[in-house]
Amino acid sequence: MHHALAIALAALLPPPQEPGPARAAHAIVEHGRSAYRIVIPAPATPPMEFAAAELRALLAEMSGVELPIATEDLAPDGPAILLGPSARARASGAMDRARELGEDGVLVRSVGEDLLLLGGGERGSVYVVYEFLERFLGCRFLASDCVVVPKRERIALPPLDHANAPPFVYREVLSFLSGDGVLVARQRLNGGNTNQCLGRPHGTGEKVGGFVIGPFCPSAETMVPAGIWLPEHPEWFGLVGGKRHGASIGGQLCYANPELLAHCTKWVLDWCAAHPEIPCIDVSQNDAYPGSSGACECEACMAIVREEGSQHGPILRFANAIATAVAERFPGKTIETIAYQHTLATPKVTKPRDDVIVRLCQHACYFHGIDCPSLGAEFREALAQWRRSAKNVFVWHYGVNFWSYLAPNPNLGALAADLKRYARDGINGVMVQCDLQSPGGELAELRQYLCAQLLWDPSRDPLAIRQDFCAGYYGPAADDVLEFLAAMDRWAVAMPQHIPMNGWDPAAVTPPDFVTAGLDTLGRALEKASDPGHRNRVEKLMLPLWYLRLQWPDRYGLSKSDGAALLARFRRVVEANAITTISEGPPNAAGFLAQMQAQFGG
Repeated sequence: MHHALAIALAALLPPPQEPGPARAAHAIVEHGRSAYRIVIPAPATPPMEFAAAELRALLAEMSGVELPIATEDLAPDGPAILLGPSARARASGAMDRARELGEDGVLVRSVGEDLLLLGGGERGSVYVVYEFLERFLGCRFLASDCVVVPKRERIALPPLDHANAPPFVYREVLSFLSGDGVLVARQRLNGGNTNQCLGRPHGTGEKVGGFVIGPFCPSAETMVPAGIWLPEHPEWFGLVGGKRHGASIGGQLCYANPELLAHCTKWVLDWCAAHPEIPCIDVSQNDAYPGSSGACECEACMAIVREEGSQHGPILRFANAIATAVAERFPGKTIETIAYQHTLATPKVTKPRDDVIVRLCQHACYFHGIDCPSLGAEFREALAQWRRSAKNVFVWHYGVNFWSYLAPNPNLGALAADLKRYARDGINGVMVQCDLQSPGGELAELRQYLCAQLLWDPSRDPLAIRQDFCAGYYGPAADDVLEFLAAMDRWAVAMPQHIPMNGWDPAAVTPPDFVTAGLDTLGRALEKASDPGHRNRVEKLMLPLWYLRLQWPDRYGLSKSDGAALLARFRRVVEANAITTISEGPPNAAGFLAQMQAQFGG
């Protein structure tokens, strides 16, 4: 794993939590020594070995003392940090409590001199290491290039009894940053679809499993590629305007066709046999253009739509039928299908099976969130209806401007409010889609950390999370960065535009005075940045504002004479951070730089 450990001043971090009244503390490390060892079950699985190694490495980074690791059958007597299921944990009754918390739940409990770090399942037995280090010892897992590990000569803890069961069984930030599996584990994100999107197969040395949904959504084109099947079976494809269409975007299948159902059922059963490690199989419609879905207009499909009062009716019946077949051959697996644009409304008659997950694709305002009075009503109603109808409801939440990964995106407040609302409404899985294609997306590290913290514990204060992140990530420049982010919040609240999912023209929504004031504030932050790492992070914050000035020089007051110098700074930061993609699609940063050079010279 390639990451740097960044040590932040302890004064910049909130103190670690020590619940309950002050009582006698057990010293894990004192005077450069420790009587403790890390004990794991025998035989040790790769996730448990990974978790133990992480705990040892981070405690050593903190104190300079490296605790030995032993399996339970070989561990000598003496005080221990007992990681995962153990005889002592079972004897104390703590294992029963841990299992009640679910697969990813965590339990930190003192039993005599021992400290038990337990998970409800194997993933929880990894996540509990990070929960312990973060909550009680002040570690912060901010980004791949910034792990905050406070220095402590003495590590002493009062008796602890802390449990957390995350309300979301599926937690993913679909971003380039999530390609770092160690970071994902440390942030307790359990989605496995980022690697799939980046072309990295599962089951190739991953240390921590996740909630993997395969093949990646949407899957209709994967199951029934038009290039193969349209000539032979045109009746499997949607009838629109009297013609069968096989487009992967803006074209759908004929979900009422029984031969298509038989083909897709066999395809899914074969997929399950070939991918036993993947717990959830996607059976979903193709992508669609807003207002041009390509939904099938044949009489059989339309009869179902009329009966159900929803375009999702044919798809849900199709997914339910496949789920029935899968349950017979592969019990325990689930089927996912999406409710997206034209299929957002809940069918009136058909209910999802308990082993069918319905994932709603967010259809509300980027800047004002689900509670937006202009664009939130339809999505709020869909959330409420599906939650009444289905046992398992996930959300695909859009957190990025697909038209411009670099431009300012003032969605931090709405994003936090929406994640909290999902938890209140009983949604049990969330994926936030961000910049998947390249490092360097606007506020990428902060946005991922914010999402990870709230998906793990939605009760947390988003502004406290932000302050925590900025203290560790920006160091002495943190106060000015926080001032800049507060200005972005004020802009979002006052913004008159209401933009639904997909993207927006940055120049149409970003006021010139925000850019001018932002550059002044971040200029002060840059002056305080104490080392090259902090300077680079502040310059990444300036990059979106530079981008606006270069792309729309007249609107943002950039003269041609100043453009060459600004372009040189922009190019340096882009290249230093390996930014290859500025908007959704193939790599296009080099083309943008060439365009700007032709315009400004230099």
